[in-house]
Amino acid sequence: MADSIATDRQKDQLEYMQRWLRYAPTPPVRGSNYYDVFISYRSLDRAWAMALFDVLKLAGWKAFLDQYDLIPGSELETSLAEALEASSSGVILWSSRHKDSEWCKKERLAMSKLKSRAFKYIFAKLDAEPLPLFAAADLYVDFEDSPEGPRGVRLLDLLCGMKGVERAPEAVVLAQEVDQNAKTTMVAVKGAIEAGNATRLVEIGTSAQPGVLASPGPVLAVAQGLIRMGECELARTVLVHARAHFPESIRAKQLEGLALRRLERYQEAVDVLSELKAAGHQDPETMGMLAAAWDGLYLGSKKKLHLRTSRELYRTAFERDPQNYYTGINAAAKSLFLGETEEANRLVAQVLALPTLAKDVAADDLYGGCTQAEGYLLQRKLDAAAAQYEKMIDKHPTKKGDLQGTGRQAARICAALDLSSEETAKVLAPFKLLDD
Repeated sequence: MADSIATDRQKDQLEYMQRWLRYAPTPPVRGSNYYDVFISYRSLDRAWAMALFDVLKLAGWKAFLDQYDLIPGSELETSLAEALEASSSGVILWSSRHKDSEWCKKERLAMSKLKSRAFKYIFAKLDAEPLPLFAAADLYVDFEDSPEGPRGVRLLDLLCGMKGVERAPEAVVLAQEVDQNAKTTMVAVKGAIEAGNATRLVEIGTSAQPGVLASPGPVLAVAQGLIRMGECELARTVLVHARAHFPESIRAKQLEGLALRRLERYQEAVDVLSELKAAGHQDPETMGMLAAAWDGLYLGSKKKLHLRTSRELYRTAFERDPQNYYTGINAAAKSLFLGETEEANRLVAQVLALPTLAKDVAADDLYGGCTQAEGYLLQRKLDAAAAQYEKMIDKHPTKKGDLQGTGRQAARICAALDLSSEETAKVLAPFKLLDD
């Protein structure tokens, strides 16, 4: 069945993408280079970078993205420099999530030094954050209206910028159609997620609508939306189609591992996510998903080694990216479960001091808000924890799968802190709203 779906979907994908990319620029002559384009990004923009990688591949460009191409165990900065030297052009992703990044400044400087050999680079501006002063005169494309990933006219502009050519009028017309199709589909996806309509999401995600074929964003948004609702089997059905559309999509594989974990098929989740890690995909999200799967194995086996494996994966990911509050708060909780109270306190203090969590988290940030609540709970600030949990549940009632997992974690922390039954009931009271 899956093979049949893949065959049909790949045919649809090929016909659709070939139609609108027919007039788009092909990659520059690669010569002795190995890559057509080097993608520079920071960890918080990883999802967008992965979507760009997928679309470039469909357009015939060979891109370097560190999750895919760094050799496990290699020295990071040296490997990145070598990959940049082996590329014909570069794209620097810029957003408010890594403004004033010294890393960005270094990579822009390195790219500018390569211009003498016809190397071209361009900024992809992902939100309203102005370009840094050091890049104010550089070429850029504004992607503020496509947070799910590149598509249509702006993608065409990016391709033209990397090759240094003008847009073909015929390509612009077709790219505008792509934009309209994708926008219409994303509106439908967001509406179905807000309404908690799983049936409608599956209908969209398994269709061959042009908006679903235009970029990885819509179909992956469908799968993630279903997982958040707790409809993980339906999400896996959609992911079969996602992998057929975008067979090299790392995000589709991550979501498969997440869905399996939510279904309590922990060993299968560990297998999927361990394969990604072994291939060099050791970003905080993959590491965090793998750590959660190992924790699931621990809950079934009660083997302390499984719990230690989970904690070490979380802690390692947090050490590599100290701004990633998700891995940090989970490293803290697992340390508490291991009886390492001092380490748990150290980690939770570090997490709550992060700029994104040091003050009240915006209500639309589910993960940040739940992290803040969990931090309060680990610090025994029970009233603050309960109030923050209730705030997140009121704001995100359709994200039942995410919130139920948060509730189970809160219950484990209450037990590890040896709270009284009255104290535990106070902390967990908000989660009873999910059962009504």
